[in-house]
Amino acid sequence: MGIGGLYTEFSAIFRRAFASRIFPPNLVKKLGIQHVQEILLNGPPGTGKTLIARQIGKMLNAREPKVINGPEVFNKYVEQSEENIRKPFADAEKEYKEKGDDSGLHVIIFDELDAVCKQRGLSGSGVGDSIVNQLLSKLDGVDQLNNVLLIGMTNRMDMIDGALLRVGRLEVHMQIPFPDEAGRAQILKIHTRKMRANNVIANDIQVDELATRTKSFSGAGINGLIKAASSFAFNRHIKVGTMASINSDVEHMQVNRNGFLGALEEVKPLFGAAEEELQDRIRGVRKGSTPVFSVVLHGPPGSGKTALAAKIAIDSKFPFVKLVSPEDLIGFSDIQKVQKLEKVFQDAYKSPLDMIVIDNIELLISWSPVLSIFSNTVLVALKNLCLLILATTSERSVLNRLELSHRFDAEIEVRHVNTKTELEYILHESAGLSDVHQHSATEKIEEMTGSANLRVSIKKILTVVQTAKEDKDVPGRFVRIISQAIANNRCLHN
Repeated sequence: MGIGGLYTEFSAIFRRAFASRIFPPNLVKKLGIQHVQEILLNGPPGTGKTLIARQIGKMLNAREPKVINGPEVFNKYVEQSEENIRKPFADAEKEYKEKGDDSGLHVIIFDELDAVCKQRGLSGSGVGDSIVNQLLSKLDGVDQLNNVLLIGMTNRMDMIDGALLRVGRLEVHMQIPFPDEAGRAQILKIHTRKMRANNVIANDIQVDELATRTKSFSGAGINGLIKAASSFAFNRHIKVGTMASINSDVEHMQVNRNGFLGALEEVKPLFGAAEEELQDRIRGVRKGSTPVFSVVLHGPPGSGKTALAAKIAIDSKFPFVKLVSPEDLIGFSDIQKVQKLEKVFQDAYKSPLDMIVIDNIELLISWSPVLSIFSNTVLVALKNLCLLILATTSERSVLNRLELSHRFDAEIEVRHVNTKTELEYILHESAGLSDVHQHSATEKIEEMTGSANLRVSIKKILTVVQTAKEDKDVPGRFVRIISQAIANNRCLHN
């Protein structure tokens, strides 16, 4: 029949809807039943619904099927859309009036039925409701005919108006699933039949192996895989350095196992996750890309979290590094913030190595410490994003309260500058004070504050360095301002 992997479904459809048509009409009349005249095939794209519909028509010696593509029904002219529904039934109605039960079978295939037969009451213009009503009247009228077979097809049965699905209308519902391993082997044999007959397929190809490797592939997907494998065979016989010249040995071209393996890397199933991709997720990485890992840098304001994250990002030399900062999203609504985040992460996934720095995450979700309110929309978006992320926050407790902290694989505390050694290192690296004045300045700060525990932010130190440079007595002014800042911090924490 040319239908691979759907023998069970085809047999069930034939038994339920069409077996009565091959028996003498007198016998059917003795049973007091009518032929089933409507059937709905439901399943994902590419699983063979249209192929089944056409094969059924051929087996029943029907005329060439009339195919209605759902979106083509709509027309801008008044009542023309309804006329497009009535037209396919006209020939069958006319012939049945003339010949009765001797009339030939008319098969009408309605593809993408969900596009025009949505739930009534949801269409703003009312045209959709009118189309559904017109089709309902034709289905009820068809009950008086025995020469019509209507086959509806959809991959969104949930969107179709319920009145169309009751018994007496589209009463036979058949699910057309993805083929199993045996079914995929049948499909592969059907699509490579001509290759084998013409000896253009290599002996190293094992159909059973390919059937195992094509998990979650539809029939259409397998057909695409074979085309991709053939492209590798074509490519082997193109002369090097040319685009349109072929080698003289092209007569010996064969599609081989390596071609199929290469095609499997390029052609991925539309539904379901490839096993390799799932294995990558188990290991915590995307194939050939950045590890899925996230770190939150937490610490008091001014402790250098953002600077540290920026330094890590720059030193990574990754081709894609993006900073998401609340300052850049001022005036954005929650929806706009989510769209911005999604765009950043979508762009990141296009790069094999990527890093995203999310600064001040508590401000990004509009956290208010007074009212304990936040943007739930942005929070949900953040919870569903994962890549190599560096996030910063001055409110670690907020992440715990909002159940965000467990989303990060590691936490790094960024503290204030606490010792004289740390302060001297910062002054040396920033060239804030001369080497001569660095040690004396830290000694004077300890003397004025009465403690070796400084507890001052690096941001404050760098700011004071720039301020002190405006004074003639740079070391003196630096010591005075830093000592006052340390004293103020102590008052706040006592």
